[in-house]
Amino acid sequence: MIGRMQVTLQTKILGLVLFLIVLVLGGLTAMFAYNETNEDVKQAEHLALQTAQTLSFMPAVQEAFSTESNKQNLDLVVNKMLNQVNASGIYVENRNRQVISSAGVEGGNSVTDFRDTYKALVFASSYIVHVGEGEEEVLRGISPVVLDYGDYTKVEGAVIVEFNMSEIHSLIGKEIKKMLSTAGLVLLIGVLGSLLLARNIRKDTLGLEPYEIASLYRERNAILQSVKEGIVAVDQYGSVTMMNKSAQNILDITHSIEGQKISDIITSDEIIRLLESNKDESNQELQYKEKTVIVNTKPVLEDGSRVGTVASFRDKTEMKKMIEAFSEVKKYSEDLRAQAHEFTNKLYVIFGLIQLGKKDEVIQFIQEETKTHEHHTEMIFNRINDEKIQAILLGKLAKASEKKINFNIDHGSSLSPLSDAFELSPLIVILGNILDNAFDAAAESEEKHVSFFVTDFGNDILFEVTDSGRGISKDQEELIFKKGFSHKGDKRGYGLANVKEEVELLAGSIELSSVENGGTVFSVFLPKER
Repeated sequence: MIGRMQVTLQTKILGLVLFLIVLVLGGLTAMFAYNETNEDVKQAEHLALQTAQTLSFMPAVQEAFSTESNKQNLDLVVNKMLNQVNASGIYVENRNRQVISSAGVEGGNSVTDFRDTYKALVFASSYIVHVGEGEEEVLRGISPVVLDYGDYTKVEGAVIVEFNMSEIHSLIGKEIKKMLSTAGLVLLIGVLGSLLLARNIRKDTLGLEPYEIASLYRERNAILQSVKEGIVAVDQYGSVTMMNKSAQNILDITHSIEGQKISDIITSDEIIRLLESNKDESNQELQYKEKTVIVNTKPVLEDGSRVGTVASFRDKTEMKKMIEAFSEVKKYSEDLRAQAHEFTNKLYVIFGLIQLGKKDEVIQFIQEETKTHEHHTEMIFNRINDEKIQAILLGKLAKASEKKINFNIDHGSSLSPLSDAFELSPLIVILGNILDNAFDAAAESEEKHVSFFVTDFGNDILFEVTDSGRGISKDQEELIFKKGFSHKGDKRGYGLANVKEEVELLAGSIELSSVENGGTVFSVFLPKER
């Protein structure tokens, strides 16, 4: 049903133009015909009356009533006047309504009714009368012929000038036909103009009909509002043309700003620069109102000139939380796998010794493992009283054991429970990456030794990790915290960069130094209160 009711833009414009033109031209034609008819009739009445009056005062007419010899001159005057005014007929009657001269009509004893000339013959009045109906209707101008006899004046007859109304209407019809021809030309021009206008509009709308544009707009709006990425579009003048709800949330905007200048809304000069750029900008990481935002921009070009820009915004905070969650799960999985693998190997050793009947060796092996476990437990649970750090260290102990690395927790370590400001995820990123790097570095040396020290004495919390690896050169110290820098191959080099970022978010600092005999010391300082 909806599809059948859809009308093309061309049909709408053509229909509207035709309706308006027909309405206007029809009204004008009707007004013209009405006014022209009244005007022509009035002119004919005026001309008939003026002609009759003029003839009634002419000497040739006056003399025709005083002597019969002047009738020939009268006929000449009447015929000449007929031709000049283009009347249908002119005739002169005496008081007995007998025609004494005529032109354009057949003569006779009388061609008028007594009632038509009564006022002229009795009261000497000049006037207009309409006689007959339809095609036979005539307009007559009647004027009395008054002779002056010195002592008195007397009405001796009347002059009648008549026009056929059919001829007047015929002239009016010709004028209306001319006007209708002009109206038809205007109508044709209007039709052509409307077709050209519709084509031009369709060109501007890429050939889409209004209902198609409306459908696309609804779909576009639904799509833009459903995506989690913030989308902002601005024109070449920097005015906002579109902004979805995600962009409002990311940029902390609580009301609609469409039509306003982006520079009046966003205080970041870097974001404004990206929106005004004529080049594509990809994955630009910026700080905006204590948020880390990733921005991508795409200029909209028309004939090589920028007519607008579309930008997408992603809140790195959400991405970071998701990545940290995955990283946390991955590290827990690796630590659990390491613990399972380590204890599985030890169970196989115990099982083998039991099968060989080596009970004393089994007892000794269990005692040694118990002693080592108790030592680690004492160090972790008695000196380090924060559960988050305990969980991280227990996992790393199992991983170090699996890699055959001597992981030692310094006897001087001490730590009170951390405040709620220190969440588990950033601690996993900081300690997990530093310890993993230390294990990898120590695995390449002969001693394979890693030590961990922590203290919260003073205003800062100090974490210190020392490995027995080959160390870091002075040139590499400046690059070690940059993303992508690594000696472990491609798609690596993000661990220490993430560590530095998390440390800075906690308002701390990180330092590294090389040991004389080989190895590296990483020191992390985190303020207790921020």
